[in-house]
Amino acid sequence: MVAAVWLATASAATADAQGTTVQVRVEIAPAPVTAAGIQPMRFGTVLPGDAPDVPPGAAPPSAPTASAGWMLNGIRKGRDIELTLTLPPELVLGAYSIPVDWDNAGYGTLCVSRGGPCLISAMFNPAVGPVPLFIPINAAGNNFDVTVYAGARASIPPVPPGTYAASVTLTMAYVN
Repeated sequence: MVAAVWLATASAATADAQGTTVQVRVEIAPAPVTAAGIQPMRFGTVLPGDAPDVPPGAAPPSAPTASAGWMLNGIRKGRDIELTLTLPPELVLGAYSIPVDWDNAGYGTLCVSRGGPCLISAMFNPAVGPVPLFIPINAAGNNFDVTVYAGARASIPPVPPGTYAASVTLTMAYVN
């Protein structure tokens, strides 16, 4: 009895079948880009009237001054990316502030590498917003690293002693 029911069901299914084709697709997303701040900006110990100038670049952890620094990993070649810095106009401590000048063509640097020396390096002005960057198609492989540093100048007015601070944010986006 069970076999007869199965045959009847199989016959009905065969009689209703259609001859159509459906495409099957899968899109593999590239590995995500990871980013991390690798170096906080430090103007060092200063006095009112000083105007410390911190150029961009890697600094030893014990250095009294350092530019802001970030590392982006997993950038794919052949894709345009855009880097945007959100820069504070001043460092603050309560009601007091210290102006910061980011507007200099030599205050920003970037290095595109694959764990070794720079394949592409460039200077840019951090105050002039987004920095377009193209990873050339002739560079071998994928998953490039991009190291970005931003320097600045602070003009120290007569303010009380203390630690003045603000946040600098780097944003990366693929634009094609």
